[in-house]
Amino acid sequence: MEAMRENETKGTTQIKAGEPCSQAQEQATESPKLDGRLNRSVVTRNKIVETLTKLILEGQISPTAEQVALRANVGLRTVFRHFDNMDALYREISIDVDAQIKPLLQARLDAQTWQERVVQSIAVRSEIYDRTAAMHVAAQVHRHESVYLTKNLMESARLQRDLLQRLLPPDLAQNAPFLDALDLVLSFESWIRLRREQALSATEATAVMQLTVKALLATVKSL
Repeated sequence: MEAMRENETKGTTQIKAGEPCSQAQEQATESPKLDGRLNRSVVTRNKIVETLTKLILEGQISPTAEQVALRANVGLRTVFRHFDNMDALYREISIDVDAQIKPLLQARLDAQTWQERVVQSIAVRSEIYDRTAAMHVAAQVHRHESVYLTKNLMESARLQRDLLQRLLPPDLAQNAPFLDALDLVLSFESWIRLRREQALSATEATAVMQLTVKALLATVKSL
């Protein structure tokens, strides 16, 4: 019988009662649990970010942590366990928005003349603005309490101006009044005014921008 027991257990590792598991065995046991907790944490974090985004897009420009928790069906503590404060949550959204618009910023403008490329760029801006207008307004509301959002908005304005400047001939790119006027017409703030206060459709707002830009471009010879 002893020989049979030896043969049955040969090649296996037996753990006697009272003996601790080896480190490898403990890790093997804990690994699935850790992976499961990590996956749930990532899912919950993404759910919180998506919920805040949805609330803003629905018109809740300044949702509270309580509103986010209620809509996401998580506890308020869970929101702040993933994000130290609402500023951190808005920062996460800004990163997502930047990732969404990056391909649009890289769109190729293939019109023949620089004037035509400036006008062509309006369609690209319009799409970016319409996708992110609610986020932009929310960021403006909270910029006074967030260093990150203030810097992000300033960087966005600088990027818009730089992209415009690259489309212009060198002499006009250095003509500050002309560049300022063009930058203002094509700004996020102008788009929001047209879409919200004047209640224009995206197509109508784009047409107004194009008309205004063409009028500015027509003054080039007299500058």
